[in-house]
Order: sequence, then structure tokens, then C-alpha cells
Amino acid sequence: MKTLVSCAQAARLDRDVQEGAGLPPLLLMEDASLRLWDALRSLEAGIDRGTRLTALCGSGNNAGDALAVLRHARFAGFENLAAILASSKPGELALAQLGYLKALGIAVFSWETDPEACRSLIERSAILLDGIAGTGLHGPVRENLASLMRVAGDSGRPVVAVDIPSGVSDECGPDSLILSARWTLAIEPRKSALYFPAVRPFCGAILPVGGIFPEDDYPAPAVELLEKEDLRRLVPPPPASAHKGTRGRVAVFAGSIGATGAPALASQAALSAWAGLVAVFASPDILPILSAKLDAVMVKPEPERVEAEDWRRWDAILLGPGWGRSAKNADTLRRILSAGRPAVLDADAIELYGSLVAEGFVAPGPLVLTPHAAEFARLAGVSVDEALANPLRVLPEAAEKYRAVIALKSHCTWIASPAGRLAVWEGMESALATAGSGDVLAGATAALLAAAGRRSSGDTSVASDPAFDATCAAVIAHGLAGRQARSAHGWFQAPALIEEIGRTLGPATP
Repeated sequence: MKTLVSCAQAARLDRDVQEGAGLPPLLLMEDASLRLWDALRSLEAGIDRGTRLTALCGSGNNAGDALAVLRHARFAGFENLAAILASSKPGELALAQLGYLKALGIAVFSWETDPEACRSLIERSAILLDGIAGTGLHGPVRENLASLMRVAGDSGRPVVAVDIPSGVSDECGPDSLILSARWTLAIEPRKSALYFPAVRPFCGAILPVGGIFPEDDYPAPAVELLEKEDLRRLVPPPPASAHKGTRGRVAVFAGSIGATGAPALASQAALSAWAGLVAVFASPDILPILSAKLDAVMVKPEPERVEAEDWRRWDAILLGPGWGRSAKNADTLRRILSAGRPAVLDADAIELYGSLVAEGFVAPGPLVLTPHAAEFARLAGVSVDEALANPLRVLPEAAEKYRAVIALKSHCTWIASPAGRLAVWEGMESALATAGSGDVLAGATAALLAAAGRRSSGDTSVASDPAFDATCAAVIAHGLAGRQARSAHGWFQAPALIEEIGRTLGPATP
């Protein structure tokens, strides 16, 4: 797990380190720019002494960093260097760096007074170093900066962003102007805004640049960036002594005519994600179909009337994939959730639960929702664009309102708990965008939730938020399985994920 911070937290960290260590701001910038220069030289772009490198600068500290990088390039023997200033009033640190460049004879152009020369320079450059707007940005980018960003973006020249691409901030919205980068040299701790789903494609390859701020001084994470290595920490595997009754029992309510694949995928994924026993409760019209489809999964008739007490033997209950939104299903959902058992809601059950909450019902037990962007937008009362542009604006509030862990599925999946915990998985795997992929994730989540509930029962040594941890683990396992399936099969269908999830989670013994 890596700590992600807001732009505001990053600014406070900068000030605190300066004050705590008695460091002059210029000295801290020197350290940062040296590490940025090292990262720039390591790019696969093949930068050499003949590379024409142009820094695009605003007035803030990002501009100072970019200008300092040009100075390091000159000292390394690079000659084709230049800077373009979008502001006639650079800040104190940028002004100091500008003086050093002029003393070295590095050309500096003004976007305000000579835009045509700047356009020509941009077109001739091999690399554009983006220092136009940094973490201090509030509100829309000013027009003098925005016009330079548009020209740079339209040029087709490769852009390397200093820390964050210009236009990215804590306040990102659907209409934010962002300069697209091929690489982002992200100073640690990285900014959570880099991983907003609508922002992430503008960042290109995110390359962490560490060693500038002491890790001990990092603030408590606003967001946790999930990594492969977190999987075992979040969900330790079942012990060698486990049997099918102790690995977790999962009940599934899903499927309808024309949508029998959803319960089949979800239930089989639950078995691959450690569940020892899985049963699908199916309506009479699909019972024969599922009975023929499934071998290791029990297929049972859905009861005419569901009673809450009947479901207390199950460690987790999954409802919704391909289920439909009938009044009967709404009543079944309410009755099952009333039992207080851990539950995962996907697809139609999310829509039904939103209606139940609007009527005053809230599930009393641990609850996980796994919506895609459109489902979440309807649940939260926002547009899809708003949800993807800045999950931090809407996701925590929705998790609190619905008293549920919510995994907002996208190429970067954001996870929030009612207690305020936040995590993000940087998926960026287009092969996962296939029909049935979400059903597999829902099944895996239910299985890991069942296992987490069994571990946490009466055990004060385990995490106090098993639903959040199980959801994070399921998202990681699903994401890794997608990468493995892509490597093995190329473009794949959802059943390929089920086997890969089993491999990802590993053997049942530690």
C-alpha cells in the first residue's frame, strides 16, 4: 500500500519539512529537481545530449522545478535547451531559477509577447517538460496558461509532466482542461488526483520520484494506493486445517431468463476465491438451466417467501447479477438484508437497495456495493462524468449514506467505506472490460467477505473493517487475474478470469 495525498496535503508537507528541518525552499527545490532530472534521463524516450528539451512554465513551484531541470541538463552537456514562460510574473523560486538559466545562456521565450516564436519552438522540440500549473492550482486554469496548454497538446510533441499534468487538482471536474502527458514524474507521496478515473489517461506512465520528503513525515493517507503485495496482508489464506464448512459459505440470488450466465459466473468465481460451499437460489424458470450449467455449485429453488432467520447460516450473501428489479426481488432483498449477514449487492440489487434506502430502510449488517459508473451515478444522484472526474467529491458521502463499502468500478477502481477509508486500484486493463467481468468480481468479493467474516468472528487481532479489506482484496485479485488472462489468452471472455483468480489467490495453505 502506498500513501496518496491531496494537493493541499502535499503543500502542507512541503511547508512542514522546510520548517522542521530548517531547509530553505530553494534547497528543497534543488533536491527535487535533481531527482526529477534523474527520472527524466531514465525514460525510454532515448534522451541524449542532442535532444531538444523545452520547459513550459507558469509562475509557481512547478515552473521552478522545470527550470532547474534545464540547468541540470546543461551541466550534463545538453545544448538544445529552452524555456517558455506563460506568465510575466513568475514566483520567487521560479524567478531565481530563471536567473540561473539566463546566466548559462539558455534561451527563454515569452508566451505573452512572442507566441509565434514559442509555437515554432514547440513544434521543433523532442520533449516538452510541463511545469505550467502544479499542485497550487485552484479553480480553472487561467487563460494565458490554458492557451499554452492547448498549443502544446495540439502539437503532438511528447510531454513529460513535472509531478502532475497541468490542470490536475483536488478540484478536478468534468470540464477541467488538462495537458495530456506521455509520462508523469510523480513526486512521492503521489497525489490522489492522478488516479481519478477521468484524469488517469492524461497522466501516461506514472513514474514515482522518491527520496525528497522523509517518509516518516508523510501525512496519514487520504487514499491508499493498492498494490499486488497488499493481497496477502488483506486476506490471509485459509489454514491447512480448513474444510468446506470453514472456508466460507456463500448464498447467491441472481439470474433470470436471458441472464443465466451471471449467476453461473458469480458462483463459480466464489468457489475460486476460497469459498468452500456455494449455493445459487434460482427462480423456477431458470432452475433447470442452472442445474445443467453448474457442477460444484449447489442449485436450489428460491423460496416462495424469504425469512430473515433462514439466512443466518450463510457467511455472505450475494444478490443482484442478472436478477431483475421486480417487486418480489425487492422484498426478498429487504428480508435477507434484515438478517444482518454480510452481503454483496451488484447490478439490479444495487438499484433495488437505492429504492429501499429512499424509503427509510438501511441494511444493519456489513454491506458491499459493486456498481459500475452508471449504476453509481444513479445511486449518488450525479452524472457519470462527475463520478469519474472526481470520486472524492461523491464516493465518501455515498458510502456513508448507504452504510456500505462501495467499489466504484472503472479502469481505476475507487473503494470507500462508511468509516471514511479510501483506496484505489490502478487497473488500466482494457481486456477486463468484457461482459461478465463484473459478475466474477461480485462472486470473488462475496467469497472473500465470507472468509473475512469467519476470521474476524471473536478475533480481536484481525482488521476492524473486514468488509473494506475483503473488497480491496477482491479488486486486487480480479485486476491481477485480468492481467494474467490477457497475457495467456489475449482478448478473453469472463470465464477465463475464474481460473486466474484461483491462481492469483494461490493455494489454500499458507
